[in-house]
Amino acid sequence: MEIKDVFKQRSQLYYRQLGKYLKYVFNDHFVVALLILTGALGFTYSDYVETVSAQALLPRLILSVVLFSLLTFGSIRTLIEPADGIYLLPLEKELEPVMKRHLATAAFVYGAGASLLATVTLPLVFSLEIVTGGTSFLWYVMLISLKLVDVNSQYQAFKVNQAGEVHLKWFKEGVMLLSIAVGLFLSLVAGTILAAAMLCWSVYQSLMSQSQQVWNWEKMIDSEQKRIQALYRLINLFVETPYGSHRVHRLKWLDGAVTLFDRGHSPHAYYINRVFFRQTSFSGLYLRLLLIGSVFMLFSPAIYLNVLVSLLFLYLIGFQLLPLKQVLDETIYFKLYPVKNTDKIRATQGLLARLLLLAGGVFALSSFGAGPLQAGLLLITNGLFVWGFVKVYMRRRLRES
Repeated sequence: MEIKDVFKQRSQLYYRQLGKYLKYVFNDHFVVALLILTGALGFTYSDYVETVSAQALLPRLILSVVLFSLLTFGSIRTLIEPADGIYLLPLEKELEPVMKRHLATAAFVYGAGASLLATVTLPLVFSLEIVTGGTSFLWYVMLISLKLVDVNSQYQAFKVNQAGEVHLKWFKEGVMLLSIAVGLFLSLVAGTILAAAMLCWSVYQSLMSQSQQVWNWEKMIDSEQKRIQALYRLINLFVETPYGSHRVHRLKWLDGAVTLFDRGHSPHAYYINRVFFRQTSFSGLYLRLLLIGSVFMLFSPAIYLNVLVSLLFLYLIGFQLLPLKQVLDETIYFKLYPVKNTDKIRATQGLLARLLLLAGGVFALSSFGAGPLQAGLLLITNGLFVWGFVKVYMRRRLRES
């Protein structure tokens, strides 16, 4: 079997496994929530664009940070496994065409992503008068060129030592920041020329040195393992996979917070409270959704939009934390201990009720800038939703499980 056949099989297995898990991630509930959230963000973004003046400095600074963060996000999919550094080392020369195909795939995918980013940010740069109708294509050229520079630099890093990798990274990021700054603050034409020149130089350097350097197997293995772990950490927020694990941490400074959730002497409540606080699969998910929802409502002045987004995030938090009941079902102590299923349901309901009420209060405080009356209305609406979710939906859902 040739090396290209090995990677062809790996690619088929990779996409088959990824598709299996993604169908659980993009379930009906999440797709509906994602559509609503996308519409809400689009509505807020369009309102913000209309209020931006051409001389405003802050939107340019924010846009610079967003562009740099997104254009340097992502890595090349190589499908390199830890054992390849030993078993594929004699076939190193045959690896070149395989890696070039991976580079071409990454360039196409990330180039399309950069094009989408340019489309989304185009209304804002029009409002800032960075581009006009006849120069809008330069905006696409600049962003796509910068992303291709990033992709090609990652590919080159697979063939240099650690010191060379650091120098290459600093040079790449410096030129990207310079191109973005020139394009946003001075001249889009100059920024585009700088980005295109950097892309040409990067491709030239890659072509000239490809036959003189060998593969850095440790770098390729480490890069692929980090990419896989990052991908499955995201998937693990929705469904358990064998490719990611969550560590349990003993955090003494949270003991005070845990005691606030302990009511009575129920062993189920005692156990499930500590499971939530100590497992990042639950507490991390809660904090991320809480932070995203709070930041959104902090900058949104529309009360109806805030109510919609607040209820959406409360539902997402509650729905994603329902597997806490499954933790009790699978714990050996509660299989040996003579307890009723209703006790487990009651403990899960109590924890989620407190967490959702806390989140609802934080969302209401985040929208206080729109006015105390609107914040009070949001607090009442959130409270009614939490009551209905915990007492009606959650009870029926847990009894069926």
